[in-house]
Amino acid sequence: MKLATLIFNTVCVLLPGYLLANENEMLYDLDLEELMNIEVISISKKPQSVQQTAAAVQVISQVDIQRSGATSLPEVLRGVPGVHVAHIDGNKWAVSIRGFNDRFANKLLVLVDGRSIYTPIFSGVYWNMQDMLLEDIERIEVVRGPGGALWGANAVNGVINIITQHSEKTQGSQVSILGGSKEQIVSARFGGKINQDTHYRIFAKGRRADDEKSSIETTANDQWKNVHAGFRLDSAISNQTQWLVEGAYNTGNADVITAVSSLTPASVTKVEDTIDYQNSHILLRLNHQLAEDNKLQVQGYYDFFNRTSLGASLQVHTFDLDMQHHFKWLDNHEFSWGLGYRGVYDELDSTFTISFTPKYRYASTFSGFLQNEVQMDQVRLTVGSKFEHNDYTGFEFQPSARLLWQINPRHSLWTAISRSVRIPSRTDENIRINFRAQPGINPTLFSVFGNPETKSEKVYSAELGYRALVTSKFSIDGTIFYNYYDDLTSQEQSGGFETDPLPAHKLVSSTFDNQMIASSYGFEIQTKWQVVDDWKLIANYSLFELEAQYRANSTASVDRLTDIETSNPQQQASLQSIWQLPFDLELNSSVYYTDKIAAHKTDAYTRVDLRLAWKPVDNFELSVVGQNLLDNQHKEYTATDTFYTEVARSVYGKIVLKF
Repeated sequence: MKLATLIFNTVCVLLPGYLLANENEMLYDLDLEELMNIEVISISKKPQSVQQTAAAVQVISQVDIQRSGATSLPEVLRGVPGVHVAHIDGNKWAVSIRGFNDRFANKLLVLVDGRSIYTPIFSGVYWNMQDMLLEDIERIEVVRGPGGALWGANAVNGVINIITQHSEKTQGSQVSILGGSKEQIVSARFGGKINQDTHYRIFAKGRRADDEKSSIETTANDQWKNVHAGFRLDSAISNQTQWLVEGAYNTGNADVITAVSSLTPASVTKVEDTIDYQNSHILLRLNHQLAEDNKLQVQGYYDFFNRTSLGASLQVHTFDLDMQHHFKWLDNHEFSWGLGYRGVYDELDSTFTISFTPKYRYASTFSGFLQNEVQMDQVRLTVGSKFEHNDYTGFEFQPSARLLWQINPRHSLWTAISRSVRIPSRTDENIRINFRAQPGINPTLFSVFGNPETKSEKVYSAELGYRALVTSKFSIDGTIFYNYYDDLTSQEQSGGFETDPLPAHKLVSSTFDNQMIASSYGFEIQTKWQVVDDWKLIANYSLFELEAQYRANSTASVDRLTDIETSNPQQQASLQSIWQLPFDLELNSSVYYTDKIAAHKTDAYTRVDLRLAWKPVDNFELSVVGQNLLDNQHKEYTATDTFYTEVARSVYGKIVLKF
């Protein structure tokens, strides 16, 4: 029945566009063969075509972002095979690759121009603090599978690498105004040049998102306001040397309903709170070509964020310096190596519900990587490893081997084996969470404690993939994978403490440990079909299974094990249709199917989005977008630290002016 409903909805959305299709020249930038030759850098830290890449990778271009109708980074990622995107409430998302999804999905590394936005406090991404100008993104490279051999710790299940446009490509002025039933967004950008070799842009963006729908609270209390502003400067000192400097400042507030515990009196209370946050960064990069096929890059950045909730603040300063060198040797070898240092200083205030000991901490990571790529006729072998020393677990190594067989220019087969790790965060080692207090003569407090002896989580992964341009109009890209996880974090029951510094009470506690193992496997496929010159279809399907178990000496709750196994949908599918219509109109439609998520009591749902755009001239575009058109509202996810709301049907209009 669910499959029949999905097919029916798809036909209803796609058929009208097919009947309207005409023989006008399409505005697509690239045909299917050119799309397979798009260069990516996330697999080997050097430009390499998708067809010659031994990894499961998808590129989301600037044109793809526009056509999606998405207004936030997480929504842009919706529909990528193997990626699960769920809207928790009006200002929070859960995003993961190949399982283990959560509000803080700790096995996914996210980068913006090589700068990590993975928070070292809770291991994950605050997506509402990354409300960047989507029009400035050149492409997003989504790598499914471990990326630790190049990018280091926490790239366990995948890497999302967001790359912004060179400022030379954003010259002139642009103003964008979006208004709709749920949100309003205004942005402005100006690009200019200092001389023939030096270009810049400055930009600003403001957003207001209204409360979502709630079926369990009198008010959703999840509105979101954000202001983002920044600059980028690119310059070429010579043909061999280029540099860039970029920076941004972001501030906003997000409403939330959360739970606050207390011992006097013993209770857990729902509280409406407003989270205030600020984050900023500055990044400098130098690229120098020493000789032909011999390149050096040096990059450094400073990142700061402050987040205040319930009167307590989290302040984090990150300093990062990275160097990498690529050169060719012995005709068929390409060698890469690099060194890096990262320092993180934090100051974490405490409340009764959540506290950190110590309050201050400085953690450093020293790293290096080696990689050699050997070309042997139609076979390409890439072997390398990342080596790191961090203050949490000491020495870590993350090797990988990737083999690509270029059967012919249109068909390639690849396989890879990898080991990656997730290192503990401040939460894993130093947190105390008093999540529930039960009244009585001697109140009972239920608490979770961090563990300074926590180990790194490991994954051992095997992948097999096939890409083919079957005809000039049809392509296919499929991957199967198997992952084995060791030393996953568990919550072990640890009994009471006689010297608890809190008032007299009975304490029921648990402690983080590494007593869980798991395995996952799945299949992901994407097909692209150029039906006629002005109509293209893109279909994706993902199948995912995860099995977990505790070691024999574990005392953790079986319920938690079940939650891990069922925290992701077993199946996901999407179908995107793109038509160029008469009178400079373009109709984009997307259908997304997401299976049920038992751990979060979320039913399977089908989502339909439509976008109609009119672009009579290059410097003007008017679009109307409808999202979640099938449902008045539906739930996509629940989180442990906040109350969920439901995603409502919405409509917005957008005007983009360039001059």
